Amino acid sequence: MIGPSYKVLTFKTPVLLAIAAVAGTLAAAGLLPGSRARGAESAASPRVTSIAQITHDGFRKTNLLADDSQLFVTESPTANRVIAKVSLPGSDRSLVSSPFSNLQALDLSPDHSKLLVAPMQSGSSAGSSSGGSSYDEFWTLPVAAGSAQRVGDLTGRDAAWSADGRQLVFSKGSTLFVAGANGAQAHAVFTANGTVFGPHFSPDGQRIRFTVSDTAQNTTSLWEVKQDGSSPHPLLANWQHASTACCGSWTADGRYYVFQAQQTVPNTATIVTELWALPDSPPGVNFKTSELVQLTSGPMSFGNASLPREKNARDKNPDNNGPDKKLWAIGVQPQGEVVKYDRASKKFIPVIPGVSATDLAFSPDGKWITYVAIPEGTLWRSRANGSDRLQLTSAPDRCALPVWSPDGKQIAYVSMSPGQSWKLFLVPAAGGTSQEVISESGGQIDANWSADGSRLMFGDFRQSAGGLSIRILDFKTRNIETIPGSDGLFSPRWSPDGRYIAALSPDNTTLKLFDFQTQKWSNWLVETAGSVSYPVWSKDSQYIYFDDLVNGDESIRRVKVGENHPELSVVLAALDRYPGALGPWIGRTVDGSWMFVRDRSTQEVYQLSMELP
Repeated sequence: MIGPSYKVLTFKTPVLLAIAAVAGTLAAAGLLPGSRARGAESAASPRVTSIAQITHDGFRKTNLLADDSQLFVTESPTANRVIAKVSLPGSDRSLVSSPFSNLQALDLSPDHSKLLVAPMQSGSSAGSSSGGSSYDEFWTLPVAAGSAQRVGDLTGRDAAWSADGRQLVFSKGSTLFVAGANGAQAHAVFTANGTVFGPHFSPDGQRIRFTVSDTAQNTTSLWEVKQDGSSPHPLLANWQHASTACCGSWTADGRYYVFQAQQTVPNTATIVTELWALPDSPPGVNFKTSELVQLTSGPMSFGNASLPREKNARDKNPDNNGPDKKLWAIGVQPQGEVVKYDRASKKFIPVIPGVSATDLAFSPDGKWITYVAIPEGTLWRSRANGSDRLQLTSAPDRCALPVWSPDGKQIAYVSMSPGQSWKLFLVPAAGGTSQEVISESGGQIDANWSADGSRLMFGDFRQSAGGLSIRILDFKTRNIETIPGSDGLFSPRWSPDGRYIAALSPDNTTLKLFDFQTQKWSNWLVETAGSVSYPVWSKDSQYIYFDDLVNGDESIRRVKVGENHPELSVVLAALDRYPGALGPWIGRTVDGSWMFVRDRSTQEVYQLSMELP
């Protein structure tokens, strides 16, 4: 287990999509009546009725734009970004012709004839929440034939047209601007305490809503201001998820505002991005947070929702199947690949090719492995080459940190069932019923077997007993002892020779060492919070290795017993790591090679059909 300073992987764009760790089918992806915020009266609400995957190319995506017959999405098939056009309903994909080698789409004109784009220059701040001194130019690019045209001399980060196409709103650092569609008469209307992005006019052109990013606080928030710069105010000030809300736009008729916000999956450190709908209020009337309607609730993250601008779609389509009844969003499908680092070739090599997994552990004889499937969270066992697969647990139970018993007959693992405390279970390696290790209130994590398999050490959390501690269960006597002085310590690791316990301090800065011979703790290593994650003992019990997510490049470092100066072991360089329910995971193969989980998650466009009462 790692401490509170973990890294959550997010894509480096304003989309702010996060990886979802909750598994299931799309049929369960929020396809229920819209869920109003707590305290709302029972009433007809917007709801998602079906979800269909539109693209299947596996490229990373952002900046999705839609009308009723085609989609435009910025993709990254290589290091540079391109704009792809996807026809509807056939999903045929083609690239939009452009004189620019690296660009992103910002908006689609009201008549659907041209795109507003930003060619991305070296050192550009586009796509970054941190701002910067360099900004991108704005250009228009015909959807069909024609030449790209510069929009005045404007530069900035994000921009969008008004519904009538006569005005342009754009952001530049912390300032929001309004200009004519040709870029003339640009003037500032609002300056925020943070970076502004994702501005959009209301359909009547009287208001502007946008996102403000505060990098120091790691928050985003939605704001509204009138088009003349008056009445600026945060949109969701009293809502519990207001500090993660962003990236919204109105339905064509202006009755709803659809945006995204993040929530933490219960019992994990995993963040999922969900879509919400806010019924629009008349000017001067404050909405109630109880009016918010949740449109999606997992198992996937959805963001960057795009709604067509056709105002009369409802009148044009008597079957209620017009653009106002559909939205398109980018969904993230979690996938992970366990890889090992080969020192000779300096490459990361798949351990079990074709299997999406994390938390892999080898049996003592090295012939078998157990792992947790991504995204399902179920526990599996197979031979080391991936054959003879056997599923050991089933949903809704979600598993983590499996450890083989010394005799190879049992596997201890952490169960993270929704709505319940973390619990340790044992399951036969040959398959069978899982048994709870101890039946107590509170939670357990980080199972460590004694060398002879007669005892099990674990991290314990019991609110009634004052919180964290380290305990050891004797299987024969069923007695449980608490390691003296272990109050508040977590992430325990038992040395292979049985003499030591390594653990982390409550503030996640100090690696501490307990010596069974002296029955005392000592401070072994003091580091920056977050520097010591997933500690692993060397086979000879002389070193502890750990994952450093903070200092310089991500790396594996080690420190020797009796010393307090860590040394570098492996630098991870450009490995794109999967975040995991408990942070980026590491492990070791039988030959001592380091294992990691490479992020293979895909982003695809999905069509969400809705009821909008």
